[in-house]
Amino acid sequence: MARKMTRREFFNRTAQGAAAATLGGLLPTEGYAQKRVSPNDKITLGFIGVGSMGSGHLSGFLGHPQVRVLAVCDVYAVHRERAKKSVNDRYGNSDCTAHNDFRELLDRKDVDAVVIATPDHWHALIAIAACEAGKDVYCEKPLTLTIGEGRALVNAVRRYGRVFQVGSQQRSEGNFRFACELVRSGKIGKLHTVRTGLPHGPTCGWEKPKPMPAGLDWNLYLGPAPFVPWHHRRFLWDFRWFWDYSGGMMTDWGAHHNDIAQWGMGADLSGPITVEGKGVPPA
Repeated sequence: MARKMTRREFFNRTAQGAAAATLGGLLPTEGYAQKRVSPNDKITLGFIGVGSMGSGHLSGFLGHPQVRVLAVCDVYAVHRERAKKSVNDRYGNSDCTAHNDFRELLDRKDVDAVVIATPDHWHALIAIAACEAGKDVYCEKPLTLTIGEGRALVNAVRRYGRVFQVGSQQRSEGNFRFACELVRSGKIGKLHTVRTGLPHGPTCGWEKPKPMPAGLDWNLYLGPAPFVPWHHRRFLWDFRWFWDYSGGMMTDWGAHHNDIAQWGMGADLSGPITVEGKGVPPA
């Protein structure tokens, strides 16, 4: 079993690995990533949700010498088996386990931390369960589906003393930091209004459901959301446009752009004074 690292060590190294994931796996080419690391000094990871964002994070962490991926989990067998193969190909073995149910992965005592990249409606429950299981957590944005879930998750992280990071990669990109520095230093003059713009989500007429793909656990995919019959528009990337699973562009791109606006104002702790918003319903 890998040595337990300090919280600060894990936080710093997780941040480095997460940034690498967003850069398409560029981290292995950096000098510090070439260092040999003892197996006892590596953070052991499990990945829950290995679709679009999850596979990107997995690719980044697999190139990081300070971590070791032990397990992957997804309710869709195609994603699950693809991720398992990526891990085993990278390490040259067949040790990675693949799980349909995230609870099986959390039961592993040799996993130090988890990376969560499921649809939004699962974030809070899985993250809280991970904290209860003694795992540190890196979770994709938006942090939770509701404000109430966010409060419960923060309480759980504090109660169990876990290290927790939200995947908000724009905070790690130099151009956004530079823009915020210009604002907060007064270089642009007195700040009185901030505007953020978001694209609109896709629209379409009613579509007859396509056959459900083999290897998908639809009931577990829905999880805490209301039961509905299978429909392909509720799956994969399109889950973002249904209130049961996400908050549309407001929580997809809004989680980035509104966050940067708040960063630029220096309002992370206080929040903005007033907020106004408007949108035009699609024709």
